[in-house]
Amino acid sequence: MRRHKGRWEPTPVDAEPFRRVCGADGSRVLYDTGGSCLYECWGELKDDLWDELHSAVDAGTTLHRTETHALLGGSIEVARYDDPKDGVRRFAVIENMDPGGEYRVVDYLDEDTAVRRYVEIVRANEDPELPYRDTDLDGVGFEAPIEGRPEMPAGLSALPDGSVIASIDADEWRYVYGRPRSEWALTPDGPPAPDGLTPSGPVRAATGRPRAWAPARVDVRDITPPAWPDTAGGGPSPNALALAALPDGRTVLASAHDDAARLWNLRDGAAARTFAGHTEWVLDVALAVTGDGTTVLATAGKDQLVRVWSALDGTALQEIDDHEGAVNAVAWACPPGQVPSLVSGSDDGTVRVWSVEYVRERACFTVGPPGVEIVWSVAAAVLADGHTCVAAASDDSERSTVHVWDVDTGAKAHEFALESRAMAAMPKVALATLDDGSFRVAAASGSAVHVWDGLTGELLRTFSLDAAGSADVALGVLPDLRVVAAATSGPLTLAWEVESGAELVRLDHGASGLYQPVELVARPGEGLVLAAARERDSPARALLLNLHW
Repeated sequence: MRRHKGRWEPTPVDAEPFRRVCGADGSRVLYDTGGSCLYECWGELKDDLWDELHSAVDAGTTLHRTETHALLGGSIEVARYDDPKDGVRRFAVIENMDPGGEYRVVDYLDEDTAVRRYVEIVRANEDPELPYRDTDLDGVGFEAPIEGRPEMPAGLSALPDGSVIASIDADEWRYVYGRPRSEWALTPDGPPAPDGLTPSGPVRAATGRPRAWAPARVDVRDITPPAWPDTAGGGPSPNALALAALPDGRTVLASAHDDAARLWNLRDGAAARTFAGHTEWVLDVALAVTGDGTTVLATAGKDQLVRVWSALDGTALQEIDDHEGAVNAVAWACPPGQVPSLVSGSDDGTVRVWSVEYVRERACFTVGPPGVEIVWSVAAAVLADGHTCVAAASDDSERSTVHVWDVDTGAKAHEFALESRAMAAMPKVALATLDDGSFRVAAASGSAVHVWDGLTGELLRTFSLDAAGSADVALGVLPDLRVVAAATSGPLTLAWEVESGAELVRLDHGASGLYQPVELVARPGEGLVLAAARERDSPARALLLNLHW
């Protein structure tokens, strides 16, 4: 064999084309039929390299997808994949509005960056004449105003931003409930006051004391499907409930029974789906509705597992097995335009927040020693600033505590001590956000339900309960910033309007049991649906509450 006797010399490479298609944040324009991309920089090997990369993206997991109009047949999506060259996890944003037309693939190292870019592309391509056929973005192609806003009492007016003002006389008015701000000061160059009125002084913050008026009338209608009472006593009593209002107007209820959960259509009472997969009791259930109307169910089990299911076909989507004790509680947080996050609470003394699409733990909060400080209940909500808020109720047999955290900062916002009593057990917690930027925290323990202002920590209301049996609590919000609290205790289910403290309904079931779940959900224009379960109720009693002023 002849040996090469020359010298190898480096040849300068023009890096500028690569710089144009590779961002400082690690992003790469892989393919673009309408512009510069890595594919065009790969020379003679470009087709082989692209085929390998394209196959890896296709084999990856689609995290978000928006389908274009049926006549176009294209899509916009985010896919998670592993680069075949170096094995690095990356997130590709794929634009394919019209197959056969322009096609663009850009990938990113960070999922959040990819999702933000995906949202921008979806919004930029929205066309009312060619609406999206399907989307996982909240509100895309489905925008509709909230209808059925109740009228204000005499002398009060609701502004478009949800604030409420009271007329003092013909020329003055004051805020009684509005967006948090230190004061209202109009300048000559500022916007005019509503109806030409002049404010009398500082604006009351949204986090002030609740408003003092009560509903003039409450219509309570029993909407329990006829088939449900017929099955009373014929099966296990539910130990947990969840309600969800779907975009098509239906209300669905999920209930936990022994080692399974069931989804019920509240319209006809049919058992739409059974979810079986836990090896021990299902201790809690939670429903979430994504932007395209898809319903997902989460179940928490005594077997230390959390499972996520498709309510459409019963498919098990995810399983979380990181807890080291029974999982007593689950809840969903649904930021607009994002995949919902799941919250779980366990006997291991932790509250955990999950990105469910790939089972990544976003946050973990420890409330106490495992097996000593038991997390009995969790709740989650998205605040006006976009941060996710999580609340948990825990108990160590001597005291009960409510904890409130900001997931995005990791900071604990509040810690509330509940009534101390012998054999304290299973305190429950609920959260509700209001359109004015405030939020409420409610907890049931012992013989009382407490409601706090979530921003200030101020105790707003305390409602008395029959101390017999373990209590549950739920919150519901009506369009004009009124909050309704419902709770169970002994044989009773009660509901109050938090602002005035007025009792709205008192439902006597005639019997009580160990688990007494209650749930509330608002249906735009149709008031609040309340579901409550007791021994021999299968699966629940359902009421429709309409408040008139």
